[in-house]
Amino acid sequence: MEETTSNKTADPTNSAAAQTAGPGAGGVSFPLKSINLVSDTIEKGEMLLGYAAEVGIPAEDDVRDAILSARVASDGGSISGQAVANLLKAFTKLVALVRPVTVDSLKACRHREEARETMRMYGLIAIGIACMIVIISMITFVSNSISEKIRLDVKTANDLASKLRAELGPASIPQPSTNIIAGTKQASNFSQEDVWFGPGGIPVGLAARDVISDLQEFAATMREIDGYSRQLQYFLLNFKPVSYSRGETNKDASRRRLELTPGLNVRLSQELTQKVDEYQLVRNIGNSVQERVTVWYGAIATCLLPVLYALLGAGAYLLRSYEDQIKNRTLIGGDRHISRFLIAGIGGLVVGLFNVTQGVTISPFAVAFLVGYAVDVFFAFLEGLLQMFKRGPGPPGPQTVPPTT
Repeated sequence: MEETTSNKTADPTNSAAAQTAGPGAGGVSFPLKSINLVSDTIEKGEMLLGYAAEVGIPAEDDVRDAILSARVASDGGSISGQAVANLLKAFTKLVALVRPVTVDSLKACRHREEARETMRMYGLIAIGIACMIVIISMITFVSNSISEKIRLDVKTANDLASKLRAELGPASIPQPSTNIIAGTKQASNFSQEDVWFGPGGIPVGLAARDVISDLQEFAATMREIDGYSRQLQYFLLNFKPVSYSRGETNKDASRRRLELTPGLNVRLSQELTQKVDEYQLVRNIGNSVQERVTVWYGAIATCLLPVLYALLGAGAYLLRSYEDQIKNRTLIGGDRHISRFLIAGIGGLVVGLFNVTQGVTISPFAVAFLVGYAVDVFFAFLEGLLQMFKRGPGPPGPQTVPPTT
């Protein structure tokens, strides 16, 4: 009686030994709870098997039968050692068959809200970077355009000043006052050309209309330079009015000094001298503002914009990658790809600072975008550059022996 009772008592040692037994113990059944990985493996195998059947990947019969048999046995509450071995073997084959799809990617694609949330985050980042690029590019383009107009206007004004000075000569001859002329008996002896060019009249070979037109264009060019300089100051975040050292700080008063004398009943050489004096002030301020804008926005275009373009490229790649992974069910949730943005930023900075686009027909901004979109290309470039430095000197050439005579 005692012997029968002892036979009925389960021996944990024997049970553990049976669990670790090889395929020869396939006829022995164990409680399902005693093998922890079985239920989890069955669930994963069924998920992969369902995916393979859905997309048309043919699975071998032994793989399918092993997983289904393990499910039937698990529903009965016990499973044999041989069934466990067949299950693990079939699961290994099935994982290799459906790769790169995994159980984790199927779970992530089944619950797509997290993936969509990540895509929305990357989309907002890309939109923010694109807005920054558009704003900075617009500011840089407008500032460069205004600077170029100042440069061209300065060149035009310099040419006109030289031309008018050669035509009108110095303003050393005293000009007759038109008020005195009007009140004397000699007023009829002075024509308009005498007032403009002096008692000798207009020089030979000149036309008064051409000289007046050049003088008006010179004054108009000065006013353009003054206006562009005031606009360009806003790009330097300087909203104070332009101050001339010998002129008024008021905008309207300063512009009146750049106008020709009303009626132009003055000696033109004297008028030119006064306007050249004002023009020198306008030109100095215009050149100063232009140089500062060129330096600041040149630095932005060289250092900041390539980084932003590289970050935009990284964002574009991640959005496309996430969309493809969701479509192909290869998405792994929880990956934020922060390192990719960091690498893209470093690559964009390298492109901007080290001028790695020599021999390439596309712009540095396009290269920076490509670096952010495909960081592998950037790493390949660095590896190739490193190999160039690692190369040792070539073998010495053959030594020539001088001919004997």
